[in-house]
Amino acid sequence: MKLVSIVAAAAVISLLLLTTIASASPEKTDKFGCHKCMKDCEKYGLVKNEYHCHGSVSVQSTNIQIAPRIYGDKTYRRVERVIDGDTLSVYLGLGGKKEKVRLLGIDAPETSPKEKAECYSAQATQQLGKLASNKFILLEKDKLQTDDKDKYGRLLRYVTVIGMNVSVNEELVNGGFAKAYPSLTTKVEYYKKLEAKAKAAGLGMWGECFKEKKNETLTRLFPLKGERIDRYGEHQG
Repeated sequence: MKLVSIVAAAAVISLLLLTTIASASPEKTDKFGCHKCMKDCEKYGLVKNEYHCHGSVSVQSTNIQIAPRIYGDKTYRRVERVIDGDTLSVYLGLGGKKEKVRLLGIDAPETSPKEKAECYSAQATQQLGKLASNKFILLEKDKLQTDDKDKYGRLLRYVTVIGMNVSVNEELVNGGFAKAYPSLTTKVEYYKKLEAKAKAAGLGMWGECFKEKKNETLTRLFPLKGERIDRYGEHQG
């Protein structure tokens, strides 16, 4: 009897120790593979106590669905909504806080300027929706950019959807839904080359909004506000 009691007591003590260690561990996750960040939060772009998940989570809980996902060493954020052809809103921070993101290095036609929507703005917005709506995206800065946000408070970022090999920014320029934005980034010249190819092929707005005259010059059917100041934040789009 004494031996049984000793074994039982040892088992209880071991269980209590394991429970204490597990509850104290900052890596402990719930049944969905999610938990609050306790250490190395900045490494993943998180803040302390921010709830996040590791990998895919198949559950309908709203709080879990909008929580960041960590795949490997990269953190992906859930898109809350698409605003226009080069702007979207993402869940970023504690408690489902939302931030607007302006796609870095590109410029899509305006949807709601003061006078009238620009040519191909609806198609550009629709395309961004197809690429990113309700998906988890990686937000990346350019090593040359000097401003984290534009004058309207929107984050300036390259956006990549999980499973895509290229950024959404690049896809939009490549398909003629946006043009290169003359900004200080490492990709500005590359985006200009993509724009030239799309323009030569008459893709997207280059085929819909421009027409070739006899003198082989391109004339806009509707202004795209090309004479903008070459700094982010000088216009709403």
